[in-house]
Amino acid sequence: MKRFLGDLFTRMGAGPAEFVRAGDWSLLDGLYYRFQKGDEIRRLFAALRRILIGYGSVEGFFRARYEGDTREAIWRLRQEIVGDDRDLLFFFPKGLPANPLKRWNLYLRWMVRKDEIDQGLWTFMDKKDLVIPLDTHLFKIGRCLGWTDRKSPSWHAAQDITGALRKISPEDPLKYDFLLCHRVGIGASCTGRRKEACATRCVLMKRGEFIEI
Repeated sequence: MKRFLGDLFTRMGAGPAEFVRAGDWSLLDGLYYRFQKGDEIRRLFAALRRILIGYGSVEGFFRARYEGDTREAIWRLRQEIVGDDRDLLFFFPKGLPANPLKRWNLYLRWMVRKDEIDQGLWTFMDKKDLVIPLDTHLFKIGRCLGWTDRKSPSWHAAQDITGALRKISPEDPLKYDFLLCHRVGIGASCTGRRKEACATRCVLMKRGEFIEI
């Protein structure tokens, strides 16, 4: 990721916004990251250009479609930018009810919350309305702690887990997202099942019992 971003920003020069507004994608030739190849990256930048020219920023574009429901706003955004075809699904997911929208919820966390990790650049949304960016680690933790009984990591599972976290921290339900994902999910190799090894690996365990975070 760092190598890709370094290459990307070198190609974009000192003014990324000016690069996007100019609309010359020839400098992106040969650029790729994992599953995203050059043609898709160029289409993504073309979409960003339409947003910047029309609304001045991604924030302005999202704010114009946000009415208190992040999922509905994301779906409206996709409909206007991409429409009904299968273009740019990785960045702009279709309106499928089960989709947990992990990448967008993570992006919103970065933009809305403000701490050592999150940037807090957007002020039109309240952090208490954010939804957990549900990945496989958080889903396993949520199952283990009884925060959800869903069988798969879906939008409903994300809402269940967010609701449980909201009871712990009503004004900032994503306060423990980074801790849970990295210290418990990744660091403790959480499998979603309570085992003897949890007592020594998991920071949520004390004297063999799970503690409230």
